[in-house]
Amino acid sequence: MPGPVTTTFRDVLEEQHGLRRQGMLGRGGGMGNALFSIDYDCLPPEARQTIALIIANGPFPYPGKDGSNFGNNFGDLPSGQYYEYTVPTPGVTNRGKRRIVARRTTAQLFFTACHYERVAVQGGTKDQRTTAREQATLAEDAEWRNGFYIITGMSLDLRNQISAAIKAKG
Repeated sequence: MPGPVTTTFRDVLEEQHGLRRQGMLGRGGGMGNALFSIDYDCLPPEARQTIALIIANGPFPYPGKDGSNFGNNFGDLPSGQYYEYTVPTPGVTNRGKRRIVARRTTAQLFFTACHYERVAVQGGTKDQRTTAREQATLAEDAEWRNGFYIITGMSLDLRNQISAAIKAKG
């Protein structure tokens, strides 16, 4: 008779529900930004490759930039200190705007396709300005909403590897 078989089950919806209850999802407002969630398996392949580089401590495509401090100047993320890492954007020859941002204390990872992308809009009503900002951001990277995605659905082993890498850096 074979030994026991263990299957790890992650209920992503439950994980997202817990984040909403703690006020970590669905924020946003006048800038058109919000905090969303995304399952690890749904990330663009370049973002998963960047996470593998974080675990391996490089080599990063932009030394001196990757692993540097991320200021969270607009308060899109929960308070704390963060590192940022470049996520290559297909078809873009420069650094682009995609990033993985890692929270130092918890090693939570966030993905954004609009690194500090803010669109200045004047005139009109608040709703019109919000809509205009969202549309302008879509023109920058139509595949992703304006804001940050907390990365969910990672295995415990992957989370531990990320945590060890972030803590070793700090």
